[in-house]
Amino acid sequence: MKVIAVRGKPLDFSESPTRRGDSPEESQVQETVKVTGAAVFDDDERLMPLVSGYLSHELQNAQIAQQTAITYGRNLGYTCDYLMNRREFRDCERDSAFLEVRTHVIEEYFAHLREVEELSKKTVRNRDSSLMAFFNDFLCKGVDDLPAPRTAPNPYTAGFLSTRPNKTLVVACSLNDLRELILATQSERERCLLQFMYDAGLRRSEVPRVTLKAIDDAIRFQDTLFISPGVSQPVNADYCPLHINGSKGPADSFKPRQTLVSRATLLRIKKYHASPLYKMPQRQFKGAENTPAFLNAEGGEYTPRSISKLLERTSERALNLLKIDRMISPHKLRHGNAYALLRTPDIGNDYLDRLVTVQKTLGHSLLKTSEVYTQIPYDLYQKLVRPGTETKTKAGEMAELSQQTRLKIDAGDKK
Repeated sequence: MKVIAVRGKPLDFSESPTRRGDSPEESQVQETVKVTGAAVFDDDERLMPLVSGYLSHELQNAQIAQQTAITYGRNLGYTCDYLMNRREFRDCERDSAFLEVRTHVIEEYFAHLREVEELSKKTVRNRDSSLMAFFNDFLCKGVDDLPAPRTAPNPYTAGFLSTRPNKTLVVACSLNDLRELILATQSERERCLLQFMYDAGLRRSEVPRVTLKAIDDAIRFQDTLFISPGVSQPVNADYCPLHINGSKGPADSFKPRQTLVSRATLLRIKKYHASPLYKMPQRQFKGAENTPAFLNAEGGEYTPRSISKLLERTSERALNLLKIDRMISPHKLRHGNAYALLRTPDIGNDYLDRLVTVQKTLGHSLLKTSEVYTQIPYDLYQKLVRPGTETKTKAGEMAELSQQTRLKIDAGDKK
């Protein structure tokens, strides 16, 4: 099975045989066109028309993101493989089994995933979500004034068909885990990046979008004098707001937000920016607004994949040294940020205030999403943590971490 999804990808037809003639009128296609759509192929490399048509329509109408289209395509492809191996669907063409399948067969498919393939309830629910969208938004509804492809009853009239997943506690990267990860690399550039991801609560896809200008603007925040009501002295903020072009906006768009980063972390990054290790490759970019805040060992831009590889590499080193007891993924750093915000006494008046801060800085649309990071009801938290018992602040922890783990960058350093 193969899934392809593109949004606004330019295709060059200047050398295509379809461009015959010297004048634009004689040419059958333009030299360059932008393509948005999706295609799903089965194991025999045959196009699956229903699934491909659905995903292409959703992409072209900005209803789903490109990565969502790929995920849906895979999930629907897996389901089609299962259906085509059943006796009643062996005569069906390509993905036409979706036009005939009944509710009990889909439920049997989910049971097969749990009992035979031993997939988790969360993974099964993910497949269920893809199927429900496919039936509700395309097969049983029709698009562009065309009749619905499926005439049989909709199996999803009552909602999900899979078992609801159990809620699990979020496993976060602790401050000690972060310290051991940082010590597992001898590159100050990578140490800055790891501390920044934890302190800012970023997704791996958001890190490459953080620019030199965003870091500089956050540090300039310190130049502003804040006077609180009834206080004549300016407030020296330990945190700075940092602009983030966040992920998970509708249809691949950015979801801008402000996050709080400790001043100590930003100052550590600026020392990295002042080194030849950053200044030399920085010249290839035009302007601070186009220059990534972090550059890899070759002087190029990080990608989400390379960030995951960095976490894998440092986690394996720390595991081999028996400094941590599990692999740390990029998202566990984001979870760690949520916990750090919830326990710091200098942000908000109480736990609920801090929970709202978590919601805003992590870019959650609903407060309920932020509550998943904690799994601790407010009344229980109050019994565990009495006012005045919290001592260390997030800003203080980041300052201490910088002092303990900073490496000097020499002029001859290449990494």
